[in-house]
Amino acid sequence: MSAADEIVEHDRAQQFLIPYLRHTESLLRRALRTLDPRADCRLSPAADLGIPYDVLRLAGGFATGCLVEWACRVPVVPVDTTMNIDTSSVFWLDGDPAEVFTEEAVSALRGRIAQDSSYEWNFDRGNHFILTCRRMSDGRYALLLHSNEKEFKDQFNGLCPTPGNWFEDAVRVFDGERRIRLLIGHKAELFADLAQMLLRFNILRHRFIATMLMNGRIGIVGEYHKHHYFMPTPASAAIGCYLCEPDEEVPVFSAVGRPIAMFQPTVGGLNAVRLLTGEDRLVVPHGWGMAASGSLHITQSADRLTLNGRTYGLAPGVSLLDHPDVTPRLFAGGTREFLAAIAKHTPGRLVTELVQTASYSRHGFIRHELEP
Repeated sequence: MSAADEIVEHDRAQQFLIPYLRHTESLLRRALRTLDPRADCRLSPAADLGIPYDVLRLAGGFATGCLVEWACRVPVVPVDTTMNIDTSSVFWLDGDPAEVFTEEAVSALRGRIAQDSSYEWNFDRGNHFILTCRRMSDGRYALLLHSNEKEFKDQFNGLCPTPGNWFEDAVRVFDGERRIRLLIGHKAELFADLAQMLLRFNILRHRFIATMLMNGRIGIVGEYHKHHYFMPTPASAAIGCYLCEPDEEVPVFSAVGRPIAMFQPTVGGLNAVRLLTGEDRLVVPHGWGMAASGSLHITQSADRLTLNGRTYGLAPGVSLLDHPDVTPRLFAGGTREFLAAIAKHTPGRLVTELVQTASYSRHGFIRHELEP
């Protein structure tokens, strides 16, 4: 892993996490080489590298906003990447959705899904959302969705390392300064196959919600989907970051009610990686990330993690969201200030901005006033 001690200047979270990931890389390599003496691995941070909500992920040595790669002749998956599929979806519309995207419509759809569906609603969890916006360059309206395939998360058939699930018996624990847990063998191959299958599944979940919300009253004239939490290959995990080709246009999320960047990354930055499979890609943030209000200190035992004096159990679903020292990374100058802060690491071009008109998230349903 090669990176400065911070990407965003004076960022306390990154000052802690970059050395933390270097240590994880060393521990993971050591564990892999007990299976294959030639094994290797690499962790590459994105510009929005930040504190994860998931306690299991942090305890396992990982963060949000990084690419994890490994090369091993034995099939293996580091389970504390807490794999799931998070997707950013943009649906371009042929009119103003204000009359169809309402608090009442969202509530009615969620109620019907909860009552008579296998769909696991999670737009009101973590940093997930449904929102409407207008493209500044031409006024085009859009519906944006961000969620994961919760139907394959914490259940027996899911990808998260839940006690008693389908792959628990194939996980080997490497104890030491920090535990490394590896899923090994044919179940690791099945795990990777499931993760690949779920890429298409999560896109279809988003298309379903967009179709039901617009209800035939507003037309969907185009759509774009980009995964930012997924397994690009059977031996890699993108944790809260895009893998892009140069000049590929992607949405970079911000904060509630703030404009969203449509961003084109370019070559020449520290985010360029040659994947262990040989392809050249750019590691690009999907948002601004989670920061820290001060210095960070972690201790952990077999079943507990303590962050700045507050202790959490190591179990699926335990979140750092309520920790007073874990805060959203904010930029008073908005998109342009954020892009300037990451320009050395992630150069690129701001194509346009999407101005939010309404949003639904864990903060509830909010109408946003357009600036004159």
